[in-house]
Amino acid sequence: MKLCDAIVETLKLLDVRYLFGISGANIEHLHDAVHRRGEGRLVSVLSKTETGAAFMADCHARVHRKLGVCCATSGGGMMNLIVGVAESYAESVPVLALVGQPPSVQAGCGAFQDSSGQGRSIDALAMWRAATKYCALIDTAEQWWEQFTRALCESLSGRPGPSALLIPRDKFEMEVGEIPNECLNLLCRLPASPALENIHALFSELHRASKPVLIFGQGVRRSFSPESIAHFAELTGIPVVVTPSARAEYPNNARNFLGICGIVGLPSVHEYLEEQADLYILVGTSLDMMSRGPLNKCIEAGRKTYSINIDPDSVHIKSSYVTEVTGDAGMVFEQLLRFQESKPYHHGPINYRKRWVKPKCVAGLEHHARSKLLLSEAINVISQNMPERGHIVLDAGNCAATALHLSDVPKSMSSTIALGMGGMGYSIAGAIGAQLGSPSGTKTIVFVGDAAFLMTGFELNTAIELKLPILFIIFNNNMHGMCAVRQQIYFDSRYECINYTSPVDFPALARSLGGKNQLWSGHADTKMELEQCMKDYYNGPGFPGLLEINLGPEEIPPFLPFLNSKTETTEHLPT
Repeated sequence: MKLCDAIVETLKLLDVRYLFGISGANIEHLHDAVHRRGEGRLVSVLSKTETGAAFMADCHARVHRKLGVCCATSGGGMMNLIVGVAESYAESVPVLALVGQPPSVQAGCGAFQDSSGQGRSIDALAMWRAATKYCALIDTAEQWWEQFTRALCESLSGRPGPSALLIPRDKFEMEVGEIPNECLNLLCRLPASPALENIHALFSELHRASKPVLIFGQGVRRSFSPESIAHFAELTGIPVVVTPSARAEYPNNARNFLGICGIVGLPSVHEYLEEQADLYILVGTSLDMMSRGPLNKCIEAGRKTYSINIDPDSVHIKSSYVTEVTGDAGMVFEQLLRFQESKPYHHGPINYRKRWVKPKCVAGLEHHARSKLLLSEAINVISQNMPERGHIVLDAGNCAATALHLSDVPKSMSSTIALGMGGMGYSIAGAIGAQLGSPSGTKTIVFVGDAAFLMTGFELNTAIELKLPILFIIFNNNMHGMCAVRQQIYFDSRYECINYTSPVDFPALARSLGGKNQLWSGHADTKMELEQCMKDYYNGPGFPGLLEINLGPEEIPPFLPFLNSKTETTEHLPT
């Protein structure tokens, strides 16, 4: 079997259904193999940029809890691809990047798009090793299966993450033999069982505590058994707090759900963590700056903490008050459920009232307003008109910060935001990866600012080609809103390089990519118009949709660095 065919056959066995990417001279053998041997079980998805392909693979892996696969040719294609793979590395997402290279005999000899590292060429191997768990340059048939298997295992085992294989053009046709049994056996291995002693110590500590709290990170979704984690929280009634990347990992309407913590956390959540909780149980979170809120100072002050993580080294808070429980979070909670059967624990009534940051407009930016509709009001209208089942994908910026803070996630929806590298434009391509492979009736909704849409917005054409029921909501303030607020706060309102002198008509732009029978488009300046647009779209035939919301005066987003002791809070959401 040729190497290109071996890739396709192995990916089919792993139930990988999509290969995201763009063809080119040094990757075309792989696409030909998909054409010949994919059998509808593995199909190519043509993105509009290689960065978009990597974002699609990343979001597909996050949402569907499986390996995402993307590919690119050499040179500029490879450089575009690594932008997205860097996000996967930072956020520990299992992605396999297959990267074509010039023919091996031309490496270092002036090949077109040479990346051998010789002369003035890019050193592809060194570059990819900095952004992956494992990277290899394919050279011989004898090494192939060992390198391919290791790439897959590294991506899917332990703390997951991306791997990359650099494949010279001539090597795709190299004969490598059939798939060895040991390769399949390695890929079927379960995570190692966590130590019972540490889990029992945690359960005993739980019985001694008066007000424990569970803090869920994105490792919950990627664990062996996320349902066991949620079931334990439900059975025990322990208060649950979620980080921005994990806000859909526990029912937001549950009586023991407190809300979100971290950079966009609720004031009431942070107060509960500081003033009431006496035991923190961290579940699948590294507690980076975007997630920790007041936890760092509380732990350093002596708050008892248990950290459940498959990779303890990923946790950014190191303290003598933190006890590590090393292992897959789902497997740890399977054992906690067994302990719960023999010695039940039940949390008492929770003294808690949810409070949000009260929206406030930014002084000095009124002249940018395109309507009177505030971002907080728009988020509220959208929240009341969400699909019953599907996915939410949020982009970096004010719209995401406000949505994370003010809105809940419906019970049958996922929520994804890329906070590793925090690149703008992730959501447009990511939503395609989320929607593909979802059951019939599933719908995806995207929260994205106008600035982010201008970066990767032509992936809308990919959604149109695939006829995906994705609604792209553009919050249009004709500028980089988060940057404007920062310059107002930190630079005495000296605004520079933030706004567009030529406003963009996004519905018109969208209509240039697809006709009336391919794309729905709408525009809203008021709450009434927005509500009608939401109803019109979801009562429609299920095409992709683009909804532009022209925003009024800019609001300060509920972003922790922008808040202070004078910031007002409220127990009532804006209407």
